[in-house]
Parts: sequence; C-alpha cells; structure tokens
Amino acid sequence: MEKWLRLAAVLVLACSFCACKKLKEMREGPGGPLPFGEGGTEHAGVAGVEGSYTGSGTNPDGGSYECDVTVSREGDAYNVAWYFDGRLGYEGTGILKGSTFVVGFTNPQGYGVVAYAVKRDGSLDGTWAGKGGSKLGTEKLNRK
Repeated sequence: MEKWLRLAAVLVLACSFCACKKLKEMREGPGGPLPFGEGGTEHAGVAGVEGSYTGSGTNPDGGSYECDVTVSREGDAYNVAWYFDGRLGYEGTGILKGSTFVVGFTNPQGYGVVAYAVKRDGSLDGTWAGKGGSKLGTEKLNRK
C-alpha cells in the first residue's frame, strides 16, 4: 500500500508540474512572453523609446532609405516624426506595450503602420506596411 501511495504522490507532482507549465505557456506563449507582455507593462531592462534616432530601411519594392526620427511622449501615447534630408516626411502616433512599440503614420500621400521590437540597447527593429500595400518594409532605428 505504501508503495502505491508513493507512486500516487509522484504522479500528482508530475501532473501539477505539467499543469503549471501549460498554464504559463497559455499565459505567455510557447516561446516565452508575448510581445505585449503581461498586463501591458514594460519588460525589465527594456529601454524607453523617447529620443532621437538615425534610421535605415527597405521599401516593399526593395529600395532603401535613410531617415532621422524623433519620438516624444505625450501622456500614455507617443508622437513620432520621420525626417528625410532634413524635411518632415511622416508623422505618427504610437503606443508602447511591453517590448513592442506600434505607430500609425501619415503624410499627404497616404498612411500606414509600423511595429517595432524594442531592444535592450534602445534600438528599434521595425516592420511596416503602407496604404494599399501587399508587401512589407523594414526599418532599423538606432539612438543618436
């Protein structure tokens, strides 16, 4: 009888370990925390996004570009401006959730959205789409 009780205790421990792991996976995703983080808070060690950046990117058609970007906080939201050759090209509004910074942008020719992964060193790795596009562009921003 004692042997069966020990076996039952081991099975209970094993099942609770699996259940805890499964609950964590359901909460965070199979590869770790989801991009928006739990409760919408910044992940420890992730730098804030306010500041000035130099950027480079690729257009959906394969062309490349360089830009300067400024990000300023306005309450819970962020104002973002992209400059090309010293002239304002795009303006946007963004939100920061965990280690993901999402910005909707516009200019007189159209609009779009970009999602950046906020890196621990303060750089931003983005993927973007513009109005009517079926392909994505990329953008990397490094702090000045």
